[in-house]
Formats: sequence, structure tokens, C-alpha cells
Amino acid sequence: MNHFSSVTSLDELKLQYKKLAFKNHPDRGGKTEVMQEINSEYEQLLNRIINEASKDQYQDSSENGRGFWSSRSEHSEVEKKVKQAIDAIINLDGLDIEIIGVWVWVSGDTKQHKDKLKEAGFVWNRVQCKWVFIGKKSSGRGRMTLDQMRELHGSQKVKKTRMAEERKLLTT
Repeated sequence: MNHFSSVTSLDELKLQYKKLAFKNHPDRGGKTEVMQEINSEYEQLLNRIINEASKDQYQDSSENGRGFWSSRSEHSEVEKKVKQAIDAIINLDGLDIEIIGVWVWVSGDTKQHKDKLKEAGFVWNRVQCKWVFIGKKSSGRGRMTLDQMRELHGSQKVKKTRMAEERKLLTT
């Protein structure tokens, strides 16, 4: 592995990937070959981490209502879809991106990016007044607040680097 170091969990992998993607994405002046290497390593590590996970996480959800993931392959596919959704919008200015579980919430200056968000698979959530990418459908029927979701699933904001702020200052 050339780009990822000491990754032991899915959360660590996602965090390092976001930092690497933000720094090396071709839309930000990075090289396509480097980004392809990063994506390849990400996929390898993702599959390894999921395959090493406890079997208890992958129970048929119909059995006693337990198990969020029905299989390792479902988990892997959802993680890849979430990554693709974030990749599609990470370079759009003015967005606040937050990952809660396998849902990606977007707020901020979204109006100018409405078409790009739709194209990336995001939908408008009128209750939360935010755009959301649904990695995996929930059986919660929308009864939880964002704070309750954060408490249950954890939350991670996708940070924009100082480079994005500097680029914005140069264009104004």
C-alpha cells in the first residue's frame, strides 16, 4: 500500500480516503493515475476489512429483526455507493457534507448545485431541509431527528481544506 498507512478499521479507511481524495482528485489539480491508485487501494482495503469483520454483523435481517447487513457483499456495495456519491460532490463549493451511518447529508449553498446533487443520487429531504444520499434504506420511517441519528450511528463531517478556501478567495 502506497497511500494508506496503518488502517485497521472502516472509519479510519474512510477518513484517510477523504483526505487523499480531496488532495489528489484531478478536479483539484491532482493526477488521474494517482487517484486511480488511491481508489484501487481503497477497494482492496475495504474488501479486506469487511471480510475480516465478525459474522455477527452479517445476519439475515429477517431473523429476529437483527443484523443491519444481510451479507458482506451488500455492505461492500453500499460503502462503494456512498464513496461514489461523496466523490461526485466533494469539489463543489459551499457545501457542508456530513456522513451519518451510510447516509450522506448535504447543506449549505446547495441551490447552485441542485442538478449535480440530483445527478449524484441525492434527494431533497423536506423535513430536515437538507439533501440526502441514502446508502441503505432504513426501517425507521423518518421518526428520528438528526441528533438521534448521530447518536445512534455516529457522525463525520467531510472537511474542506484550506486549499478550497484559498481558491475561493482567488476567484473573488
